[in-house]
Amino acid sequence: MLAWLCAGCGSAPPDYNIPPEAFTARPGSTLAVGDVIRVTYPGAPELNLSQKIQPNAQVHLPTIGSVTAVGKTLGSLQAQLTKMYEPHLQDPGVVVTLEAPAAAVYVAGEVGRPGKVPLDRSMTALEAIMECGGFSRLANPKQVFVIRTEKGQQRRYPLNLADPLAGVESRAFYLRPYDVIYVKQSVW
Repeated sequence: MLAWLCAGCGSAPPDYNIPPEAFTARPGSTLAVGDVIRVTYPGAPELNLSQKIQPNAQVHLPTIGSVTAVGKTLGSLQAQLTKMYEPHLQDPGVVVTLEAPAAAVYVAGEVGRPGKVPLDRSMTALEAIMECGGFSRLANPKQVFVIRTEKGQQRRYPLNLADPLAGVESRAFYLRPYDVIYVKQSVW
């Protein structure tokens, strides 16, 4: 009986058949309500500003007024603004950067500093855990769960992050806005 109990102690968890699309990051990385963007005017620095995208999906800019930002990439918004400023500025070039994303992920359980991690770039579950101080000494890296809301339903994706820590190649699990990562405690 004891041999049967110990047989599973060192083995990797089974393949959970996680669908491939669950491993991908947010498609397109488009701007969302609550993101803070920085708009810089190289030819008119007095117009430089930072602004939060409002619930109506817009930002209000000098000279041209309100512009819809939600759903656009930084590059497409920058190109649109450059075109809109052509009749108003000698140098209509505009640079748009993301200053603070509205999206975040949440890390809980056996990590150094549980909490909220801004999702300001493509980030894997392991990277988010490292942003929170890494695994605590009581953590079980073989039992990490990502909880994701998809189509109004919460899905749980089990991950074994002991493999990449041990140098074993494994597929990176990219996070999406508002994912929750939970690191279980070791049973021993």
